[in-house]
Amino acid sequence: MKMMLNDMITQFRRPRGIALLLVVVMIAVMLPIVTDMNYEARTEFELAMNYKKKAEAAALAQSGLAFAAIVFDLQKQVETLLKSSTLKSLGIQSFEIWDIIPFDTSMLRAFTAAGPFADIGDLAGSGATDSAGAMGEGGTTTAGGFAPPVDEGDPLFDFPGDFKLEFENEDTKININLLDSGAKEGVARMLWGLVEPQVYDFLFLENTSRREFVTREELIANIADWIDGDDERYLLGGDERSLYDEFIPKYGVKNARFDTINELRMVYGVDDVVFRLLAPNITIYSSGRINVNKAQPIILEALIRSYAKDKNIGMFYNEDMMREFMGKILSRRARDGFYKAEDFVAAVREEGIDLEPAINSQISAEGSFYRIRVHGERDGVEALIEMVVDKNFNIYFYREG
Repeated sequence: MKMMLNDMITQFRRPRGIALLLVVVMIAVMLPIVTDMNYEARTEFELAMNYKKKAEAAALAQSGLAFAAIVFDLQKQVETLLKSSTLKSLGIQSFEIWDIIPFDTSMLRAFTAAGPFADIGDLAGSGATDSAGAMGEGGTTTAGGFAPPVDEGDPLFDFPGDFKLEFENEDTKININLLDSGAKEGVARMLWGLVEPQVYDFLFLENTSRREFVTREELIANIADWIDGDDERYLLGGDERSLYDEFIPKYGVKNARFDTINELRMVYGVDDVVFRLLAPNITIYSSGRINVNKAQPIILEALIRSYAKDKNIGMFYNEDMMREFMGKILSRRARDGFYKAEDFVAAVREEGIDLEPAINSQISAEGSFYRIRVHGERDGVEALIEMVVDKNFNIYFYREG
């Protein structure tokens, strides 16, 4: 009897043990599958959301681009107004409105929310009156008239995300593409003034650390030879193609204008160090005239060095004296500005350096070409539009990123 009872218990327990084992096995098999499916689902969802945010950021950047066109039109009206005889007689200095107003919707939104800007809805509901009578309930006036409804419209900058505009004057840089034009000599002189300071001597002294050793003169000649249409070395003579014969992979001189600034790296003698010196100070889009009201100190110094009548002035060989001199020029520019190119020449003369008359063909007191960067941002996802335009908003370069 006892044995029969044990057999029954054993038979009763065996199926339950198998079921438990099957459940454990199924969980072990399904858990990684479900986890992987959950991960893929979340990843696809996040990718979709990021794509949506990227599209929204790109739309914001496009909106910023349209806003930039309006800003340019407004700037033209401001300049026309400032050039009028009435305002000109008052000595009001010309300015660019993007130097005064930050075209960043995140900042402008804060100004309009907390600043002195009144909301139309607040004014409409504040009980404001006119000469006809006081505002009563329901929009009627105490004189029996009816105040017309106020269309509030959308609040200013009340949209998700932000866009920001950045304006950079390309006429503050040396246009190396003009080395194949009648301005070749002037551009070469400005490049010489850029690399002339003694602080850059280490770049042009022969040593074993630079594979492509060149002097200052050779560097400028090689840049000019990359653009001009002949095969003879500028200033130096000889075959310009011979410098590139040992390159692997081998390539020849382009003999055409630069398409990008990075292309300058292909010029013999332009290594990473030289490129970092030149790149921030050169352009391939500009009128060719340096805007002395906006140019960086290094460009103004290059102009002074390249067009000084007396090359033996002590400050050209003393960095401390040059910094002091440039400080005076920059202080005068900040205080008075340069209404015309001749004002810059006069300011330099008053500080003790006479410049050659040829400099007048290389400088201007206003800009003609501008690089615009529009950043659209939506929940941490950004889109960029970059373009180069002239004052009439004709586009010379455009890219999205």
